[in-house]
Amino acid sequence: METGARDVVHTAANGKTYGIRLAVKGLVRAPESILDGAGAQDGPEGGVPYYLTYEVTNTGDEKIPHAYEVFHDLTLTGTDWAPGSPVTASGGGRAGCEDSAPEALAPSDSYTSCGTYLLPKGVGVLAVTHTSGGGFITPADHVTSWPVDGGLGAASKEMAAQGDTIAVRYDAGEKQGGLLELPATLKSVRKGSKADLDGLEPDDAKRDRIPYYVTISYSNPGKSDFYAGQAGSVRVLTESGQQLGGVPALSIWGLDIAACPPDGHGDTVPAGGSVTQCTVHFAAEGDEPVAVGFENAGEGVLTGWRARVS
Repeated sequence: METGARDVVHTAANGKTYGIRLAVKGLVRAPESILDGAGAQDGPEGGVPYYLTYEVTNTGDEKIPHAYEVFHDLTLTGTDWAPGSPVTASGGGRAGCEDSAPEALAPSDSYTSCGTYLLPKGVGVLAVTHTSGGGFITPADHVTSWPVDGGLGAASKEMAAQGDTIAVRYDAGEKQGGLLELPATLKSVRKGSKADLDGLEPDDAKRDRIPYYVTISYSNPGKSDFYAGQAGSVRVLTESGQQLGGVPALSIWGLDIAACPPDGHGDTVPAGGSVTQCTVHFAAEGDEPVAVGFENAGEGVLTGWRARVS
């Protein structure tokens, strides 16, 4: 995998930011026996553990309190585009992967530590990513990634090509047919500009993001009408391994974005009919979309397409 040091921003639990130099030193698959007596945070049963070794240097002029919190900014993303589960152990670590992060880190000082992650069996590694800030709809303020060789190709290998029609699993509700297999087609992924967001308030976080507009058409193969609420299941998948949820443009402070019209949202789709929807996804600058996923209802897994950004 790609290694090396990068200058990044660490956001402490109190919201204060610190400049650090973060180096990924190595990533190795660990023996499954190390999981005996350990606890994964919502990790997959029977998963595969990995050791991530990293080095942190304080590049600022202030002491960093709780320097061990840097580990919480790190993510090991699998080729299913889902984050690996951190694994905890009593005593601060385990043989071959010791957690040696100090309580505080003085200016110019460094430490090397190791953390353990769990990925589902059969899932490879896409990237190691450091993020700072952000949330489900809004991406991280800062995204820095160390890709794993072949990870991106493996992650998108089973995906359909843009323009292909695939079945996505959508819960229309008990009165409207329940779980439906909807034929869906990714029509386009278009890059917007910050100028599109001129209606936002200056202090709004999304103002510094790049908007991307995703258009998907769906057909109703059922025997009854259903409410078109698929927008919440669409994800933009990025080079750094981020999953960016999307929303209709008009639900973002009432903005009317010509490149992403509100048509199709809130409509009722008749049996045998179809609907086309556009969603807006905000990416950190420099973190490019590579695929579009749809979270299948009742499965928690993504079906998707490789993306061509225009």
